[in-house]
Amino acid sequence: DRKQSIYGFRDAEAAVMQDAASSIRALRPEGEVRRSISHSFRAVPALLAFVNDLFGAVEKIDRPRDGFRYDPADRFPVDPGAGPAPAAADSPLGLVLADSVEACADRVAGEVARLLDGATVRDRGDGTIRQATPSDVAILFRSRETHREFQAALEVRQIPACVYKGLGFFDADEIKDCRALLRFLADPASELRTAAFLRSRLVGVTDRALAELAGHLAESLRPDGPESLLQRLDGLDRDLLLRLRASVPRWLTAVDRIPPAELVDHILADCAYAFELRGPRLLQARENLKKLRGLVRRVQNRGFATVARIAEHVDRLSGDVSNAVVDAFDAVNLMTVHAAKGLEFPVVFLVELARGAGGPPPPIRVVADRGDGEPSVSVASFRSGSDQDQRGRDIEETKRLLYVAATRARDRLYLSATLTGGTIKAGAGSFAAVVPPALLAQLASGSAQEHRTTWAGPSGRAHAFAVVGPETARVAFRHSGAPAPAAPDRFEPWRPAGGAPRVAVTTLAGGMPATGMPDRTGGVDPVVGRLVHRLLRDDGEAAGPGAEGADFLDRVVGAMEREERARADYRALADDAAGIYRRAVERDEVTALLRGDCLFEVPFTLRRPDPDGGAGPIFVRGAIDCLRRWPDGRVTVIEIKTGAARPEHESQLALYLEAAQALFGSRRVDGRLLYLT
Repeated sequence: DRKQSIYGFRDAEAAVMQDAASSIRALRPEGEVRRSISHSFRAVPALLAFVNDLFGAVEKIDRPRDGFRYDPADRFPVDPGAGPAPAAADSPLGLVLADSVEACADRVAGEVARLLDGATVRDRGDGTIRQATPSDVAILFRSRETHREFQAALEVRQIPACVYKGLGFFDADEIKDCRALLRFLADPASELRTAAFLRSRLVGVTDRALAELAGHLAESLRPDGPESLLQRLDGLDRDLLLRLRASVPRWLTAVDRIPPAELVDHILADCAYAFELRGPRLLQARENLKKLRGLVRRVQNRGFATVARIAEHVDRLSGDVSNAVVDAFDAVNLMTVHAAKGLEFPVVFLVELARGAGGPPPPIRVVADRGDGEPSVSVASFRSGSDQDQRGRDIEETKRLLYVAATRARDRLYLSATLTGGTIKAGAGSFAAVVPPALLAQLASGSAQEHRTTWAGPSGRAHAFAVVGPETARVAFRHSGAPAPAAPDRFEPWRPAGGAPRVAVTTLAGGMPATGMPDRTGGVDPVVGRLVHRLLRDDGEAAGPGAEGADFLDRVVGAMEREERARADYRALADDAAGIYRRAVERDEVTALLRGDCLFEVPFTLRRPDPDGGAGPIFVRGAIDCLRRWPDGRVTVIEIKTGAARPEHESQLALYLEAAQALFGSRRVDGRLLYLT
């Protein structure tokens, strides 16, 4: 289909198909070498009729090799009785106009919410009529400049949205946050980079705090920074700065000592960044972060790469990097028209018709062949014949791009534009620049209409556009009729929505704060406790010469996770763990229990009634430290503790016993709390 050649910016030539046809005709002069694709099994008849009139009215220029054509052979045969209409009362054409991009986005999002609240579409698989879902909707853009306004308007209504290929990877909030982090780690003395880091969602101080600390931002993050800086701040800002003063030195100590990707992961966990990703963009944001990690790791794998080099590399990356693709995600699709080629959607919004594309021409333009075998060079404002020809080629390609956009819709097609002084002023390279003037004028007049406006095409057929008014901006989408979720507490523990609650053993039995912060009761760091558990799990023999000397301490360090080794005091932690382990294996009761047929770190999920009296069950999750199996068939649950005894330990053991009894059925199960210190 010659009307869908839209990749001229990648040096694709529409004339290639014409040249191919000429070559084949020379081989078989007696045969017909060209067949037009004119039948559409995608769109409803009313949309096909509109496409016929729209592109029949588009201006045709005499450009034999790359000119846009819409001949009688290209027209879609329209059968009024072909296929069921999704909703006979609704027009398949819609119009969204407003005086600003934000207002347009608001009305588009409101119309999407209205459609999801009860409109029907034809299923793409079997053609049956069903209720519309978010993935049935696509919002298409000519360029990648304004998608954020539409994404934000959808998020306000809790409508999930996926920013697809060609749009805004480096404009995504999570990528901006990570770039701010990398740039700060590369140069923590920079006031500008510190300001960007503090204002990112990794920290989130207020603008007022930045103004108070202006000129002393980098200094304010040092542990020995002046107390007077803290006294300038109020409430949460002061608390955030205090936490940063404790964390930033550890991060900077790890810079260029551990791989940058792992360092970023560690800091994101320290900042509880997963909480900031909550909401309808959670899946997209997580995939974007994975993609950024992949970009960083590719640089790491090429050799030694400092954080400074990584930050510079990310800054140099092209804006063509697209958002990560999220599969099987029921969300509204935001994408460029180029990315939509080959796809189809029941509902399509073609937005920002008047916004142009591209920028100023490069200062030096070189054309290898101006048509006579000679090159052409243009400098600065001088316009050669080749420059004029290129402009003509761009206009013809915009017509083909409009054709691709209009033919993505199956059931409904909405056109949207921002008004300037009550009219649609077409920017250079915009869709409005190639829309027939009569249609453009009629669309602009639609802003004064309450419900409908009509355009009569060259065929004489009247095409009615349903005008989306400002009242749709107030429509809110509700999944399955559920009430809107309440705004979460900033420090409330995050849990996935839906399904039976998942509860950790330590939370249910008590003794673990709801935030999941480390428990240091008894003076033992949680890292030390985990290390001792790993040593007991990994050792084939409970004691021996391997538990002495410097080699053993190196083995303890090797058992640490990367984020644990990133701590400045990791050697001291390893030494503490080695000491507890050595003393433990010298005790007979420890070796008697842990030598033999033992299974360590046995995970389980236990279904129990809701202790708060709820109607549904809860799922208790945990891991049994050790299961000792005896020759007589008995099983002992051993709960290993490296800290001091606490009342809730008995409750935890009871839950582990309940899980083990469910696992082993009729076998006898007993339990033992084993304190190593």
